[in-house]
Amino acid sequence: MRRLSKITLAAAALAACLQAGGALAQEKLRIAVVTPLTGPLASVNVPGQNAARILAEAINAGTLPAPYSGRRGMGGAEVELFFLDENGGNAKQVSEFRGLAERRGADVVMGFGSAATCLAVAPVAEELKVLTVMSTCATPRIFEDASYEYVFRTTAHTTMDSAALALYVRQRLPEVRTVGHINPNFALGQDSWRDFAAAMKSAMPATRVVAEQWPTMGSGQYTAEISALAARRPDLIHTSLTGTDMEAFMTQMSARGLQEQSRIVAPLLELAINRMGRQIPEGIIFTARGTNGLFAPPSALNTWFTDIYRGRHNEMPVFTAYQYAATLLALKAAYDKAAGPAGARPATRDVIAALRSSTFEAPGGTIRMALGNGHQAIQDTAVGEFGFDRRANVTTVRNVTVFPAACVNPPAGARSEAWLRDGMPGADCSGIVNR
Repeated sequence: MRRLSKITLAAAALAACLQAGGALAQEKLRIAVVTPLTGPLASVNVPGQNAARILAEAINAGTLPAPYSGRRGMGGAEVELFFLDENGGNAKQVSEFRGLAERRGADVVMGFGSAATCLAVAPVAEELKVLTVMSTCATPRIFEDASYEYVFRTTAHTTMDSAALALYVRQRLPEVRTVGHINPNFALGQDSWRDFAAAMKSAMPATRVVAEQWPTMGSGQYTAEISALAARRPDLIHTSLTGTDMEAFMTQMSARGLQEQSRIVAPLLELAINRMGRQIPEGIIFTARGTNGLFAPPSALNTWFTDIYRGRHNEMPVFTAYQYAATLLALKAAYDKAAGPAGARPATRDVIAALRSSTFEAPGGTIRMALGNGHQAIQDTAVGEFGFDRRANVTTVRNVTVFPAACVNPPAGARSEAWLRDGMPGADCSGIVNR
């Protein structure tokens, strides 16, 4: 009897420890983060990796602010991240994705910076039935060309950037008549220019394209392209160069004074501001794939995120950091909802049901899974002009316009390219705010 009592007491103590441990009581939830660790896109995705580590740590410790406070882990499970390099081409990524599912025990896969990678991996994720949440790749084709059950994207696609930038130019620079571009000759650059050209034609029909340049990604030398643009003297130049390509172009462009004869629209400029700072010419028009980064609305969640990020990395988080943070918060919200009050680890199908068509809060504001049958996110976005306060030695943004998500994203069921070409029918821009 005495021995039985001791066993009973030990079992009770163990149960109490497991209950108190919460997130530590279950097998870990393994999340693979596929992101460029090498190559020309590596520098712009480091902030995303930093943010993922910060969020995972806070999720496991239960130190997130509202509306995520009070519950450790995801659905009662501790999160374990592991990182893989996205560089190396589509065939390599497809092979490694299969390895994640079949040999490395990934419960969830997130990340992906390249549009080409996303397009290649999405059908494989569906085939293998692996919950896959794309964090940064931006082509609208993912959910416009196909329908998925296991694939989600918690960031808006490039159509939003292009629509907002064109509307901003119409409002702030109505004198623009000619447009040129320099965009990398791969999926991101092609999609970005196609959408911006269509948006400009819809917003400002009198404009015409007078110069097109398609450099190879990673070339780093743009003397010939800058000379060609300078010779045509367009009123406006659009570029979706990013990473080290953006930095090289900005440096070479500034030396030639290209920004003095043409206004520059660079949707991905924000990714270079921490590295370049005062070297970036003032007045360049940019966005942050939503109300992220310098455009983020005030909230306790954003204050927490920016404070901890800046404290650890001595710089402000840019929009890729916000995107990775949003993915992990979306997953936490879905896992916690699917787990219910009991906190038992939910099945993947229940997590998918909880994430589909959901609305969740992120440091960049409210995100709604409103397109792609509830698998594609939309978000308000903002556009402004780059500035640099030399006395305070900080980057600034001025002449900001905030566009509601319903204004700059196509309605459910519409294809982005056609929606832009047809004049953005159904766009509700009644909530535009200038500040």
